[in-house]
Amino acid sequence: MELPWQFQERFLGFTYVDPDAGLSAKGGPESSAEAIEQPAFTLRLPGGFPYRVLTAEEVSARGLPAAPSWLVHYGPQPDPESPWRKDPALQGLFHERHPNDLQVMVHDGEPRRTQRAPEMCWVRVLRAEQGPARRVLMNLEQATPSQVDSPGDTWVYVARLLNAPHQLQGIRQDDELRFITGTGLAHPLQVTEKYLQERANWLIAPCDKCGWSEAFDAPSTMARLRFPEMPPDSDVTTFSAFCPLCGGIQLLAREDVN
Repeated sequence: MELPWQFQERFLGFTYVDPDAGLSAKGGPESSAEAIEQPAFTLRLPGGFPYRVLTAEEVSARGLPAAPSWLVHYGPQPDPESPWRKDPALQGLFHERHPNDLQVMVHDGEPRRTQRAPEMCWVRVLRAEQGPARRVLMNLEQATPSQVDSPGDTWVYVARLLNAPHQLQGIRQDDELRFITGTGLAHPLQVTEKYLQERANWLIAPCDKCGWSEAFDAPSTMARLRFPEMPPDSDVTTFSAFCPLCGGIQLLAREDVN
């Protein structure tokens, strides 16, 4: 990295994530043999200075360690092979200094039921779990489901809520939550375990106005709200709903379970 500092040579550093300060680099002048294992300088990134990443061949030629011994003091580091690193729906959404932090639409459930609107909150991704296939109805008359066309559609991400919601009551700061991405979602969406359990057996027609293809509540909860007089043992398999984001129309249809 080219720095405006007291040395004529470039800065050679090892990048890492400090859990408090975020993306950082430790190192020193590139000619220093101990610049990585015994760094004299710490930079907070991004710094806006010209830089380039060393190739594997350059790292080997310089005799640099794959990971310096001091790195253990900063906890687990982001894994570049994690599913959320490869999810196209999440590209460009992570904080520039905290590469596991992003904003998710968090909620208490369908606003029609809870009388509370969703909020955009910061979360820190902890891990990924395999989720249910989530299909949408592309042809309302024939109820023909589309195929899953986004890698994010099969992943559920587990995260920790970083900030306290303003008016939500079902979740608090530091709680763990799950969220999904995928086709038809403008923002990552918090989901409950009940929603995930039911989602694989329901097809959702995207909103006819904004294209939103998920819901805040599990379909059975939504059906009970719309048909409060139905007997407890009755079963609703198809119903329509107003989109909670724009007021358009969605259609939900349960698939036959063999």
